[in-house]
Amino acid sequence: MTEKGNQQKIISIIDRQTAVIETLDNDIMMETVGVAMALDKLRESLDMIETHLNEREFEKASHVGYQELAHNFVYVQRTLAGLQTTVHQKESLISDIAQKANAAYEDVAPYVEKAMPSVVKKLALSAEKDKT
Repeated sequence: MTEKGNQQKIISIIDRQTAVIETLDNDIMMETVGVAMALDKLRESLDMIETHLNEREFEKASHVGYQELAHNFVYVQRTLAGLQTTVHQKESLISDIAQKANAAYEDVAPYVEKAMPSVVKKLALSAEKDKT
């Protein structure tokens, strides 16, 4: 683990980056929602194809495959690309903080995660569940 002085330096740098961290956290959450929506659309397309196949409506199944399924597959890819970009931004921020604090990436990452509001809320919910 990090030394106490290095730990304080990391926390200090993160405290100055709170707005950036909150924005990244929000962006990650929004991108995750986008991926979930895209996956739902993809599943709907697959269900339509299966229904048409079960009803022996092969031309309709093919049409859905070439239209909706293809479109929704691209939709999933695009949303995943957005999520990947946002995660890379977070990793870049962690690297920048590590460099400024003269610390290892692995030592900084948990502090950044803890500073992210969605993670804090998730931990609070988890703690509430543990109490009951």
